[in-house]
Amino acid sequence: MHIHVAPAEAMDAHKAAAYAHQLLLAEYIHRSANDFAVACAEVTVAGRQPTLASTRDRLETLTDRLYSLASIQRLLQPPRADAVDLANQLGDLCHHHAQARFAEQGVFVQLRANDIEVDAERGWALLMIVSELLTNAARHAYVQPGGLVKVDIVRRGDEVICLVSDDGIGMPQAKPVGRAGTAIVAELARGAGIEFNSHPCQVGTTVELRMPIYAR
Repeated sequence: MHIHVAPAEAMDAHKAAAYAHQLLLAEYIHRSANDFAVACAEVTVAGRQPTLASTRDRLETLTDRLYSLASIQRLLQPPRADAVDLANQLGDLCHHHAQARFAEQGVFVQLRANDIEVDAERGWALLMIVSELLTNAARHAYVQPGGLVKVDIVRRGDEVICLVSDDGIGMPQAKPVGRAGTAIVAELARGAGIEFNSHPCQVGTTVELRMPIYAR
């Protein structure tokens, strides 16, 4: 009889992936409930508008936001292809986040990206991480209208480098990983072999993501 014992590294990676998926599911349910609650509140506000035209405008804005939220969920489905074009996928992701989460705040989302293709599994993880960072910025970074969120992704040698930065209020140094979204980012990065670093800035928050262009 042959007994196969999985290496400790493989078991640790499996546990990390399972934990990340548990966090994702819990946060997805929580966030979806919040999105539905906000949508219901916006419908109520629309119903109290003084004219039919202003009611229609509010409902059209809400419809656009809900379509963008649905588009984000479609983009973040586990990929069926073997590879992911990061520039195209990030372009769509940033556009829909801008419509769904930043437009009401008067915050712009800017993407600068090279054409980079990576394997689907790690590409999906990177998209999930960027999506979480954008969501965190929309929820926590801005207390006043206006601002700019930048997503930059380049290839340097055999490495992909992605920077996500905002010019908001910044993250308290005392609790840099206290929020569920940040914990999700850290677990996704660990499971996909992506180096994740948060850099202190005079204004806002900058997160750097690094991963090999080829899976190891």
